[in-house]
Amino acid sequence: MNQAPETNQEIKPEEPPKKSDVGFSILASLFDYFEIFAFSILAVLLLFTFCFRLCRVDGRSMNNTLYHEEMLITTNLFYEPQQGDIVVFHLCNDYYNQPLVKRVIAKEGQQVKIDLTAKEVYVDGILLEESYIYLDQGTYNPHGYFAADKLDTDKNGHRVFTATVPEGHLFVMGDNRNHSTDSRSNMVSFVDEDAILGKALFRISPFTVFD
Repeated sequence: MNQAPETNQEIKPEEPPKKSDVGFSILASLFDYFEIFAFSILAVLLLFTFCFRLCRVDGRSMNNTLYHEEMLITTNLFYEPQQGDIVVFHLCNDYYNQPLVKRVIAKEGQQVKIDLTAKEVYVDGILLEESYIYLDQGTYNPHGYFAADKLDTDKNGHRVFTATVPEGHLFVMGDNRNHSTDSRSNMVSFVDEDAILGKALFRISPFTVFD
């Protein structure tokens, strides 16, 4: 029977890691975490610089869809304004120099007709289904929010507002129709599409996604 040859080699116990090695390992781990954190912050900054914006609702013009001081995430990336979109735009004129939040009603070349008596809005003769509007007085209040030069009385005796949207502009209104200074008023009028900061994608709290 063959026996394994005997050896004189001694099995030495593993040496504990040196303190300097342990310290270097901790520093390397901390650097990795810091690198991940720094890249995450940079990614968020780039996203919110070029893709998204954080906007705050100011005032009650969008009640009961949006309320004062609610926060919105908006984007202008490859965005083409569409009827019904909630948009944020920066208005700079003799009356305002701030971002405003409104809803797109009509685009360039379209004709808007608001029948104050019947409480109806038409775009190119088509009645809009506006489940989102809020009329606290049960009807449109013509005072203060409608440009006088665009108001008239039709053959049925209804008070009507009519306007045609010029090229490169939008007609916008707040959902709270009796408490919104918007494209009906000469203080805002038609909104240049270049002034659009973005479309509202969702509200942060309470969380709501907008189509």
